[in-house]
Amino acid sequence: MENETEIRVLDEVGSTNDEALSLGRAGAAHGLAVAARRQTAGRGRRGHAWDSPAGNLYLSVVLRPNVGPERLSGLAAVCGLGALEALSALGATDVLLKWPNDLLARGRKISGILVEAARDTRGETFAACGIGVNVERAPRGLGATCLEELGAQVTLPALAQGLRARLCERCDAWAASIRALVEKDGPLTPVLDDYLAHLAWLGESVVALSPAGDALCTGRLATIDAWGRAVLETPYGTRAFSAEQASLRPLA
Repeated sequence: MENETEIRVLDEVGSTNDEALSLGRAGAAHGLAVAARRQTAGRGRRGHAWDSPAGNLYLSVVLRPNVGPERLSGLAAVCGLGALEALSALGATDVLLKWPNDLLARGRKISGILVEAARDTRGETFAACGIGVNVERAPRGLGATCLEELGAQVTLPALAQGLRARLCERCDAWAASIRALVEKDGPLTPVLDDYLAHLAWLGESVVALSPAGDALCTGRLATIDAWGRAVLETPYGTRAFSAEQASLRPLA
C-alpha cells in the first residue's frame, strides 16, 4: 500500500485502533486513518482477539461527528453501513449486516467492526472506527470467508481508500441529521430504515447469547429499535437486548 495523505500505512502494529485513539487524543483531524498489513494485538467487541494475518486489511479511522456523547452509540451502525457500501462497490456480493455491525457475505463473516469513543486533550469526544476485512484469507473453523473466495479482485490501497471515504461520508450525513432530532429520538433514527434493509436474519428465528455464550432466549428477530437494541418476539413476549447484553445466532 502506498502512503496517502489521509491514511498512515504501517507494516505491523499492535492494534490500528490503539494507534487511531492515540492520534485522536493528540488532536488528529476527522478522517485521518491508520492502516496496517498485520496486527499483533487486534481485538473485537468485548476484548475478543481478532486474528490478523498478513494479506488482509486492518484499518482504523478517526471520526469526529460533533454530536453529544449520548448519541455516539449510533455510530457503530453507521460505520457498518458505510463498510457494507464500500465492499459492495468493490465487487463483494450478497453482503449483509450482522447485528450490531459486523458484515456477512453469503452468510459467512467477512469483516469485523469495532467503534471506541474517547476524549482528546481539549476534552472533545471523538471515536476510532476499526475495521478488519478478510481479503486474501479467512480464519479457519470460524465460518468466515474472504474477498478472494468471493471473486472480488481488490487492492489493499483501493479498499482502504474506499472504506475511509464511505465511513466519513456516512458519519457526516448521520451527524448532520442527528443534530436536528429531538431528545426522545434514538441515535439510529436517521439510518434505521437503511440498516434494517441490509440486516441479516430479519424476520427469522434466532437465539440470543450472553457474553459468556449462554442462551438467553430464542425468538423471531422482529426489528432493531432506534436505540440499537435487537427486538425478539418470543412465546413469552417481546425481549429487547443491547449489544452489550447479547449477540445473535440463527437457529439451524
